[in-house]
Amino acid sequence: MSTQSLYTSLIFIRRLRGELLFFFSDVPNFYLPNMFRLNSSLLLIVIFVFSINVTIGTINESVVDNIEHLFSLWTMPCSQWLNVFTNDAVWYHPKFPEGLQYNQLLDFCKINQLTKPALFRQDGQIRMTISGHTNSSSLYHVMVPYVYGQIQNENNSSLFINSGFEYVQLVNDYENRIRINRVVEFFNRASLPFVWPPNN
Repeated sequence: MSTQSLYTSLIFIRRLRGELLFFFSDVPNFYLPNMFRLNSSLLLIVIFVFSINVTIGTINESVVDNIEHLFSLWTMPCSQWLNVFTNDAVWYHPKFPEGLQYNQLLDFCKINQLTKPALFRQDGQIRMTISGHTNSSSLYHVMVPYVYGQIQNENNSSLFINSGFEYVQLVNDYENRIRINRVVEFFNRASLPFVWPPNN
C-alpha cells in the first residue's frame, strides 16, 4: 500500500468519525460507552482497508514482475524465460492460431532468439482486471500494449514493425505463485523499406 493511499484512507476514517460524533452528539448517554465501541469499530475498518490494500499491492507487484519477465524474451535464457508460465499454459498467436502449448514455448523462444536484431517491449500501461476463478485461484486478466521491431535482411533490409496488445491471463499455481496461464496476441503489422547507413 502506498503512503498516499494510506494517508487518504486515514483522512477518510477521521472524517467519518467526526460525522458520526456529530450525528450522535444529541443522543443521551452516548459519549462514554459508545465512544469506545465507535473507536474500536473504526480501528477494525482501518485494519481491514489496510490489509486489502497490502494484498492488492502484492498482487499488482507480482503481475508486473510476470509481464516484465514475458517481455524479456530476447534478453534472458529461454529456460529461465519459460519459468513465468504454468505447466498448462497456452500462447495463442496469429501465426499459431491453434495455440502454442507449454511444451512448445521453449522452442518458440529459441526460434525468436535466433532472429536478431529484434525488439519486443511493453508500450504502455498495464490494464488489469480480477474476474472469475479456477478451483484454487482467482483469474487476473491483463491487457498490455506492446511494440515489436525486426530488421529483415533477407527482404531488402526492410524494417518490420508489429504493434498491438498481449492479453495475458494469470493464476496462482500449485506453489501459490502467480504465473501466466494464457496469452493471446493481437497485432497490426507493417514492413517499411529502408536503406541502412554504412556501419550500422
